[in-house]
Amino acid sequence: MDRPTYEIVGELSRFDERNTVFSRERLAPGSPEERAYHAAHPELVEIDRRIATFIEVVSRPEAGASQVDAALYSATFDPIAGLALPDVVDGDVASTQVETDPAAMAARIKALARHLGADNVRIGPLNPAWVYSHRGTPPFFADYRPNLPHFGGLPEGYRDLRWGDPIEVPHRYAISMAFDQDRDLLRTGGTPFSDFEVGRVYALSALVATQLATYIRALGWPARAHHLRNYGVLVVPVAVDAGLGELGRCGYLMHPRLGANLRLACVTTDLPLALDSPVDLGAQDFCAKCLKCAVNCPSGAIPKGDKVVVRGVRKWQIDPVKCLLYWGHLGSACTICQTVCPWSRPPTLLHRIMARIAFRVPPARRFLIWADDLVYGARFRPASPPAWSR
Repeated sequence: MDRPTYEIVGELSRFDERNTVFSRERLAPGSPEERAYHAAHPELVEIDRRIATFIEVVSRPEAGASQVDAALYSATFDPIAGLALPDVVDGDVASTQVETDPAAMAARIKALARHLGADNVRIGPLNPAWVYSHRGTPPFFADYRPNLPHFGGLPEGYRDLRWGDPIEVPHRYAISMAFDQDRDLLRTGGTPFSDFEVGRVYALSALVATQLATYIRALGWPARAHHLRNYGVLVVPVAVDAGLGELGRCGYLMHPRLGANLRLACVTTDLPLALDSPVDLGAQDFCAKCLKCAVNCPSGAIPKGDKVVVRGVRKWQIDPVKCLLYWGHLGSACTICQTVCPWSRPPTLLHRIMARIAFRVPPARRFLIWADDLVYGARFRPASPPAWSR
């Protein structure tokens, strides 16, 4: 396609990372940051008190979690924090600049990213509207203590952005990467084992992004990694622009092969690269007909109705507060919407054929939704934990 399938309505505006629920739940009560934020947003004080109690219980033996479960969580999520430091996501650029053909270099970058662990890689332009306006998450302000495994306070020698600082990512291109998740582990739904898989893939994506950014800087071109513990951009619309997939009803990227069952990371750079085109998978029409993620969402966070205009884009808007509060109720990430999506089924020959029909034959989409209910069930059915976990 010449342009992405989302609809721009009016002027695009940048999103302040301080307004994400993950930033708000990390505000230390009584801290200068918390007081400043709620002075500007007094209507959020009460709800933020509720979401501030959210800490994934599975990671906290002192809150009653099994030490074995807490160890599993720590093994995947804790090490990612070390990949969030300023000189890891970004850093010095080699003084000698390698000159290359954009098409050849794009092929090389994609091959390297796949060999490092990415399942799919596409390259697109970086729209400045998808860059966060201000920093909102740790480790970016002093005296931060709650919600480990994030850093407490500031590491010695820290020299990057702090809470509330403006974010600028001046790069022209974005290398978007998709990472597949183990469906059987995700289908355990809100357990230490679904959390383990989410953390495993986030850790892999963070490592690959930082490795790829380091490679590009060694070629003499600026590059910055964006991953779970240090985003500078909204990775979903960036991935849509690069042609990795489309934005779905559930708020995740809908990939033609992986469905919603993935995690994203990206690298922004000025390295001259040949760009990929956006894609039209028919996901907008499919998601309008299929309400499976919304019907199965225990918190009611996924809308069953029409799209709305959000910062200049017409889209389905999830309710992140409902989603996060349900996670807090479970003690771990839910993952139900990712697993019930008909696009997220195992990539068998039959599924690939059905997906191809869904791409190309709009009248068949309602039948395919019915067929998915018939084969896989209309309601989420949790899987048993894997044998190795026992």
